[in-house]
Amino acid sequence: MGGLVDFLSQSLQFFYRITGVLGIPNYGLAIIFFTVTVKILLSPLTYKQLKSIKRMQELQPKVQEIQKKYKNNPQKAQQAMLELYRAEKINPLGGCLPLLVQMPILFALFAALRDFFNPARNPAVKMEHANFFWVPNLGQADPYFLLPVLVALSTFLQQRLSMINPQDGSQKTMLIVMPLIIGWMSSQLPAGLALYWVVFSLMGILEQWLLRRQPGLAKEEVSTK
Repeated sequence: MGGLVDFLSQSLQFFYRITGVLGIPNYGLAIIFFTVTVKILLSPLTYKQLKSIKRMQELQPKVQEIQKKYKNNPQKAQQAMLELYRAEKINPLGGCLPLLVQMPILFALFAALRDFFNPARNPAVKMEHANFFWVPNLGQADPYFLLPVLVALSTFLQQRLSMINPQDGSQKTMLIVMPLIIGWMSSQLPAGLALYWVVFSLMGILEQWLLRRQPGLAKEEVSTK
C-alpha cells in the first residue's frame, strides 16, 4: 500500500504541474484531472459492469416469474435464476469488479491526502493553491459540508441508475441508506477525497446515460459470444 500511496502523491503533484502549465495552478483541478484519468483507465471494466447491470435489468421480468413460481422454495428459485444467468451468459457478480479495483485507490488516496497538504511532511506542496472554491484546504474536511452533500446526491443518482429491481425493498432501503452513510463519512475525510468521489460518480452517471441510449448494444454483444 505504501508504494501506491507514494505513486498517488506523485500523480497529484504531476497533475498540479499540468495546471501550472495551463496557467491555473490549483490542486483541486489536479484532483479532477487525476480522477478523469483513473476513470478512463477503468473504463473497460466499467463498461462490462454497465452491460451486466443493463442485461440483468432487462431480465427482471423473467426473474420475477421464477420468484413467483418458486415462492415457497427459495433454493429452487436460486437454482433457476443461476441457470437463467448461465443461459444468458451473465455473471451476477460482474458488477462488483470495478468497485473492488477502486477500493485500494480510495484507501491509498485517503492516506496520501493526509500528508500531501502538510508542508512539514510534503515540502513540495504549494499551500496557496490548496484551496478550491469554498474549500480553504483540500487536505481538511469541507467546513461548509457542501461536498459531502454532493457526494450523497451523486451516489444516490448513480445507485438509482444501477438498481436491478427498483421494486425490491432491500434495494430501496440501500438507495437511501448508502448515500447518507457515504455522505457522512466524506464530511469527516479530506475534502480532496470527497471531490474525487463526486467527479468519479458524475462520470459514472454520464457513462450509464450514454449506455442507456444504445438499447440494443448489450443484447447484440451477448449474442455474438
